[in-house]
Amino acid sequence: MKVIIFLLASVVAAQASLFDWNALQVTWNAVPFLGWDNVPRQVSEIKGGNFELKDDLCATSKGKMVGQRYWNKQDPTLMLLFDKNGFIAGIQNSFPKSKYTPPAQLQNKNYVDDGDYWTLSAYFIDPSLICGAGRTKEDFDKTGTGTGLWVHMGPDPIKDSYHVPMAENDIKPSKWGHGRCFPTMGKHYWYNVTKDMDCKDMVPNCLLYNGGKLTSFCFSTNGNYQSNRFDNPHPSASVIKAFMDPEPDCFFTEPSYKIDSTIHVFFNSNARLGSLC
Repeated sequence: MKVIIFLLASVVAAQASLFDWNALQVTWNAVPFLGWDNVPRQVSEIKGGNFELKDDLCATSKGKMVGQRYWNKQDPTLMLLFDKNGFIAGIQNSFPKSKYTPPAQLQNKNYVDDGDYWTLSAYFIDPSLICGAGRTKEDFDKTGTGTGLWVHMGPDPIKDSYHVPMAENDIKPSKWGHGRCFPTMGKHYWYNVTKDMDCKDMVPNCLLYNGGKLTSFCFSTNGNYQSNRFDNPHPSASVIKAFMDPEPDCFFTEPSYKIDSTIHVFFNSNARLGSLC
């Protein structure tokens, strides 16, 4: 009985802390104690060469993306964006052009031409602040990982980034369609998903809500790309039904859509225990 009470208390505590963006964790894993890797939220936390400066997009991207960009061992799969003051401001997922070409209708919208890469971006503070005023230490101490989620969905990171509603009730009237609950992740929402859609129109992001609040999101790209940051679900009928409603027929009829490469990004320190939808 004491064990049951302890577990219930732990779940309640985890659910409460979900609404504080007090961490930044990446990579879902079905195996206990794997995945959910903590990544730095301040440049001052970076030690031992785990992450290093790749470039300053405020100076070099010519307005296509924003932030100071850091990567781990030159792996473009996961890159951290910091504002001008060194506080976490977003995250990116990039693919070498030699290995992946996004559908034409998603190029320079979701996937931005980034030299040798195609890059997906999401921001945790208003993108206009990242290369502008940035955040102060007082701001960071108060708001943690960020003040919201802006998904890059167009050529201009300021004008074309979609500000995701923090409350699940506010997402329902939009084109982000109702998905399904997957415990340890949350309730999924996908953009404009229909049963008869073309998979080439699939927006490479999902939004995840728990307890009615935004707690995480994902980057999801068709193909099997190797990195310890990815989980690679196979779009079988049982898998698709666990994440999407409705399930697009193209996942079962188009030969190229056999596997996805997905990165889940969590905004709190109790994501595994508290992400029960």
